[in-house]
Amino acid sequence: MTSPSREPRKGLDRAIWRWLWAAALLLCALLLAAKIVPQSPWHGAIDTRITAMLPQQERSPLAARAESLDDTANRLVILVGSRDASAAARKQRDAAAQSLRQALAPIARLDDGKSLESLRLPAEVQPALIAPSLAGLSDDDWQARALRQLFQPGGQRDLIRDPFGLAGAWQSWLTPANLSLSGGQLLLHAPASAGSDRDEQDSDKQHSDEQDSDGKGSNQPGNGYRLISATLSGSAYAMSDQQALEQAVNGVKADYPDIRLLRSGLVFHASNGAQQAKQEMSTIGLGSLIGVLLLLWAVFRTPRRLPLLLVPVATGVLFALPLTWWAFGSLHVLTLAFGASLIGISIDYVLHLECMRRLATTNGRGGLAALWPGLTLGLCSSLAAYLAITLTPMPGLRQMGMFAALGLIGAWLSVRLWLPQLPLPAQATREDSPAARAAHWLARAIPGKRSWQALALLLLAALASLYGLRSDDRLTQLNPSPASLINEQREVQRLLAEPDGLRYLIVQAETDAALLTRLHALEGTFQQLNARQQLGHWASLAQQLPTLEQQQANLGAMRERTRTLLPQVLSTAGLPPELVTRAEQAIADAHPLRPADWVALPAGEMGQRLWLDSRSAAIGIVRFGDVTADGSATLARLAADDDSLEYVDQVARLSTTLGRIRSEMAWLVGGAVVLISLLLALRYRRSTWRALLPPLGGLVLTLAALTLAGVGLNLFHLLGLLLVLGIGLDAGIFCAEHPAHSAEKSSAGIFCAEHPARSAEKSSAGIFCAEHPARRSLSSTASDAAQTSASRASQASLLAISLSCASSLLAFGLLSFSQTPALAALGLACLLGLSATWCLVPFARS
Repeated sequence: MTSPSREPRKGLDRAIWRWLWAAALLLCALLLAAKIVPQSPWHGAIDTRITAMLPQQERSPLAARAESLDDTANRLVILVGSRDASAAARKQRDAAAQSLRQALAPIARLDDGKSLESLRLPAEVQPALIAPSLAGLSDDDWQARALRQLFQPGGQRDLIRDPFGLAGAWQSWLTPANLSLSGGQLLLHAPASAGSDRDEQDSDKQHSDEQDSDGKGSNQPGNGYRLISATLSGSAYAMSDQQALEQAVNGVKADYPDIRLLRSGLVFHASNGAQQAKQEMSTIGLGSLIGVLLLLWAVFRTPRRLPLLLVPVATGVLFALPLTWWAFGSLHVLTLAFGASLIGISIDYVLHLECMRRLATTNGRGGLAALWPGLTLGLCSSLAAYLAITLTPMPGLRQMGMFAALGLIGAWLSVRLWLPQLPLPAQATREDSPAARAAHWLARAIPGKRSWQALALLLLAALASLYGLRSDDRLTQLNPSPASLINEQREVQRLLAEPDGLRYLIVQAETDAALLTRLHALEGTFQQLNARQQLGHWASLAQQLPTLEQQQANLGAMRERTRTLLPQVLSTAGLPPELVTRAEQAIADAHPLRPADWVALPAGEMGQRLWLDSRSAAIGIVRFGDVTADGSATLARLAADDDSLEYVDQVARLSTTLGRIRSEMAWLVGGAVVLISLLLALRYRRSTWRALLPPLGGLVLTLAALTLAGVGLNLFHLLGLLLVLGIGLDAGIFCAEHPAHSAEKSSAGIFCAEHPARSAEKSSAGIFCAEHPARRSLSSTASDAAQTSASRASQASLLAISLSCASSLLAFGLLSFSQTPALAALGLACLLGLSATWCLVPFARS
């Protein structure tokens, strides 16, 4: 008779508990609707940021401020090129660029069309800034330059404030050599060769309508790219903006199939990640669902009942989704992809219940009391694995763990409260049913002595191979973007010579003058790294401003030229000499341009990412593009030897963080194994090995397989191993609850084996039975019934375990085919671990 303490009601009728559970699910449905309905004030967002999975980084206050200045999150760049250099191809390119601009206008602010006039400086600072291309001019060259400037359109206007055309030369120096204005749009050519100088003709650069055939060709001769630079009005992670952008790009590709598009920007990676996660959520979830349905149909052959058996899956998702969403405020798209695999886990409870009802009960309802302890322990072991994930410092993983744990609780409650009330078909409990035949076939797998010897050798070899286990904490495991998109971004950065901002150097000095001097001194080091191909490109205030000493020298030189050379220029041009006095008065008011003033100008907008405003010190930032490992090590040593420098490598820092979390997860796995082993030992005593062999053997064999395959262990492999631990414990617990051959053991034999001191009492019982044959017959019948019941329960448990492992393989094994490296690593660990766990089940039962 079932103990009242095992009943779910605890003083209430079972029906009341069922109705309470239904009311809780109705409340969850309302909470979910509040998050989904766009008009709801509680409408929630689907988070697609990979960075949302990461913990808060440990960084210095200056590094935090430097990264806050990196406003590239919402910026995007698109280069529109043609396949060849023909006029027709260029026309197609320009039309495609114009169409793309129009499509981007509703969701972004176009900033590529900024006039090059925005690079012009105020008259009071221009004399201090002389382009390097003018540094070596003689007095005759300066006079000739002034005359050319005088007779150009607008030259009379600039006679007083800029008689020698410094503004034009400075503007050309700031403008990348491979960028020009053509037809009112920016045209990007191949970058100038390293070390090429802009000569004085830069100041007279005429931006013609089209000069594709001037030898400045891009990747293809005579070809260039139209440059589209924009800043999103919303967020790069806003799915509506992502969809609008993708539609715009795909529309242009469809209308102009012969053009070439190169994209750069976080929004493209976020959009790709969101689409990929959605696709995998549908394919993995659908594949798992179809696989589970086929399994259920093949074994149970009751099509009408299949939808009812999926009720726990649906209620588990309904219970977990809104609660997780409300708890975290937003829902990460990877949580949905990961949660889709719960189908293979939550169905386990259904399988155990259904197999027990069909094979070990007479009417489908009675005799289930022996099932609930194992099912409850299985839930607790799985929860231990999932809840361990919530202990990690990674927010995204905590969300996944909570979603999984709540989903399993919801599925278990539905199995416990609802499914036993559903009637079974009459043919379901027949001895020749497909379920019974499958259970009998599986029960034949009983390992012999040689199998045990082979297993022992295999486990010893696996343990020995773990000596070569290595880790892999590279950041690429978090990047789901395809290689084509990554290559496009790299090509854009190469053409524009823009640093990615992942590595930078913070430079401190007491004054602005000292800072600029230090930055210019560092240029030599960067050039050496560039010559050794250890550093691609970099951005520094030294590339935009001369030192204050140089600016003072420039001012003195230009004042002297105004005094001595300008009168001759005016005389040659036939202009009154009084203009010299006005020009001298204008240049007398000129002064050097300090970094803080430079970044506040429209022309200095590019320098805002390179300057930290501080009252106590002058702080500059040097941002790097591609840096090799040797180059990064050199920069790190440079900063280590100088207290005024701080080198930050965000890639290395994140890799270190992943390594630290991986180490913590390894301790969590070990701690979970020890704790669960102690808890199982309290219940199973000498049979504890049965519960531990499938999960621990699966862990060891998986690690050995990864080691032999040369795969470095990362954080997501460990997450997969946690899942293997939880699922394997579920299988091991039922092996311990219902071991094989239990039906062949007589109750007396078991008693005597376990209590030899009382064998005499059993002998007396045997004598008593011999003297009372009627009672002996009754005892024999009861014993046979108990043996038959135990045998059926053991076979039902084995069938459920096998179906559980198969469904779990469908759920998590499919993740190994994910294009997201993190999910693929998790899926590979599960595929190997669950396969090993399933193979170890016969050993645990024997």
